[in-house]
Order: sequence, then structure tokens, then C-alpha cells
Amino acid sequence: MKVQEWNVTVGSGKDQRKLLVKVEAGEGGEYCLHLGSESTTVRAARVLPGSYSLIDSSGRQRSIDIDGTLPELKLTIDGGDPVAVSVADAQSLESAAGQASAVGDIRAAMPGKVVKVLCKVGEVVKLGQPLLIIEAMKMENELRASGAGKVESIAVREGQTVDGGQSLLVLGGAS
Repeated sequence: MKVQEWNVTVGSGKDQRKLLVKVEAGEGGEYCLHLGSESTTVRAARVLPGSYSLIDSSGRQRSIDIDGTLPELKLTIDGGDPVAVSVADAQSLESAAGQASAVGDIRAAMPGKVVKVLCKVGEVVKLGQPLLIIEAMKMENELRASGAGKVESIAVREGQTVDGGQSLLVLGGAS
């Protein structure tokens, strides 16, 4: 299980907090997040560039929007007010993201319809490569690879309706 750590400052002024953030990548898009002294397990899916859907172990879904560039970001959670976030070791974060490998399920963040499948079984994909287009809430969402990998299986076809959290395709390690 791969673990990444960052020293993060959240908020500003008297509301500012410093946290050690640890992320343990599990299988199938599951992650264990350690935020300071609190821990939770989530399934994460990228909805759009800079927008993510997190589903915790109780089934609660949160939307996270990220604006800005490292080391200074603003996070908006469930459409609330943006929160300033500063990542102390952003250079290591950027280099890790550029070389990340994506292994596991790519899941639908919400119910929708598969508009287009943009990859094939056996294809080696790179970070940011478009994999599928899903229409949800009358908007087309392009799902991209969160790292390098090989398409092991595709569980959907164009025109198919999918449920939130449903597995769409599986990426294995690039070979």
C-alpha cells in the first residue's frame, strides 16, 4: 500500500490549522485519509479536472473542487465557501502526481449515461488521458486517467445507464 504525506496549512488568520495529511492508496479507488488525528476511508473519483467526488464508508458523498496551483490552493467542499490550503512540500507532491500509476476501478461519481468509451482493453494509458465520457445531470463529464496504467477491462458500453459508484473500467499497472 503506497503512503504519501504532506504538511498542510488550512484556512487563514485565527482559523488557520496545520495538519499532517497522509493518504494510503488501497485497491479499487479506495483511500484511507489521515487528517491530523482523524482518519476515514473513502472512494474517490475525478468528475472533471479539479473536481472530485468522495464517498465515505457510510455511503455519504462529498464534492470537492480544487482551484489554484501548488503550493497555494482553494478547496470548496459541497459548494460551501472556499478554504485556503497551503502545501509545504508541494514540489514532492507535483513530482509524485506526474509519475503516479493508476491501478484499480474507475467508478461513476453519480448516476448517468455512457456517451463514449475512449479506450480499449489492453491499451496503455498515461496521466490525464481521457477514458470515458459520462452524461450526468445534462452535462458531459470526461473521466481521465489519474495516472499511467493499462486498461484491464471495460464494464460498460456506449448508451448504457450507470449508477453512482458503479465500476466502469479497471486499470492495472502499466507494463
